[in-house]
Amino acid sequence: MGTKAQATLGDLMTTLYDEYLAVYGDEDMASVAAAATINDFLGQRAIAASALPQQPHPTFGNPEPAAA
Repeated sequence: MGTKAQATLGDLMTTLYDEYLAVYGDEDMASVAAAATINDFLGQRAIAASALPQQPHPTFGNPEPAAA
């Protein structure tokens, strides 16, 4: 079997910053672009996770229904 490479969020942020710095040539623009990319990614993950059916927590039981 193959091995999986694991990267931390910090690794991803550094890589994005470096790539955007190469594209824009400006530290401020690279910083904002990297932050916006991470925010978009995390937002999409949160939306996808909220669409999954909720499973009861083994210790705490059923999750509370979302407030209307």
